[in-house]
Amino acid sequence: MSENELSFEEWFSILSSFDSDDEAWNADERMVIQQPERIATYLERLFSESGGLCHDVSPVRLSHMINFFQGVCGSYWHDVRDKSVPKSQQISTVRALSLFYRDTLDQVCDGGGRTPATNTHDLDDLDGTVYMMWDMNCIEGAAMFPGEEHLVDPIFEVLTTAIRCKTVACQLSGLHGLNHLEPYHPKRVHLLIQLYLKEERAALSWLNFYAKDAMRGALI
Repeated sequence: MSENELSFEEWFSILSSFDSDDEAWNADERMVIQQPERIATYLERLFSESGGLCHDVSPVRLSHMINFFQGVCGSYWHDVRDKSVPKSQQISTVRALSLFYRDTLDQVCDGGGRTPATNTHDLDDLDGTVYMMWDMNCIEGAAMFPGEEHLVDPIFEVLTTAIRCKTVACQLSGLHGLNHLEPYHPKRVHLLIQLYLKEERAALSWLNFYAKDAMRGALI
């Protein structure tokens, strides 16, 4: 690591400090990490240890953090998918996102489980960001186009984890992602959502209607 590169601790300290969109956007220069492999290492550690690392991060800051690493402000997933990053590390980094859903997002979304949304227009900032995690064009593309087939299974594993969470926001997030992949992997998407409906996993009944639309790839 060069002397100008951020350590993981320095990187996370900045990443978890954003109180506004402007702060996140203006952090680009400070958050530049030259080697894609190091970005993958940092993201995987963040996701794997998020239960402890993010325990005291406020919902507002967590929302801005996700916006940064998931694609709106940064390009980290494009870097993780770079050919210079070993495929095995790409796979483990994507898979670690399941731990972020399970250990952090499912614990804090829906107002900590107290105030689940009654529709997609009723989401607070954090829940709305989690809902849109697969609409930021940086990770889901790996499962859409030829050349990154090694990431298809890991991406579906993460989405499966999301729809098995207890919170509305996490379930919505997973269904939203499956919706976008329906044109490319219809059989897999249909099977997962059919199982979701059969097992009556929906946190609230209106999610069943959302899931049926997702199964048709009918959501924006």
